[in-house]
Amino acid sequence: QNTIYILYYLLQYINSGDNGDDSKMSSCLEIKNRLLAKFLESDFEKSDRLVELLLRYDTQSRIAEKKFYISDEAEYAENHSEELEVELMAFHEKLKGGGDLFHRVGSLLAFVSGGSKRCHAHILEQLRLKGSGIGVVKAAVSELISILEDGLQKSHLEKLLAVL
Repeated sequence: QNTIYILYYLLQYINSGDNGDDSKMSSCLEIKNRLLAKFLESDFEKSDRLVELLLRYDTQSRIAEKKFYISDEAEYAENHSEELEVELMAFHEKLKGGGDLFHRVGSLLAFVSGGSKRCHAHILEQLRLKGSGIGVVKAAVSELISILEDGLQKSHLEKLLAVL
């Protein structure tokens, strides 16, 4: 989990180099290329691991959300709260159950897919073999975008999503 957070924040740093400072841009481009190379080496081992994690956290977050909706807490909230409050409670459970990591892994896969045609093709094939598709990556990034305030992080994720 910590590795996912580190890579996600490294991705944010890399994307911050797009803001015009030539020396920072050069440094960020070098880091980006080195990071992308890591996902190509060892027969795409790290790309495969991201796909596995994405699917695992997607499943875990869906289960957590479903458990909330069938719980007594949800029933009580539905009878005594606004609909939006119930949805927020369910989303909170989804995030705690793996949704936060699902969003971050999805963002990392979008970065890798958008940065390397070979990785993109390999990731698509791995998702297909596991009965899924690029839609799950798009869903992860889209959902994260929907909860972020306007700013650099959101705009970079929107660019990643557009490339997919």
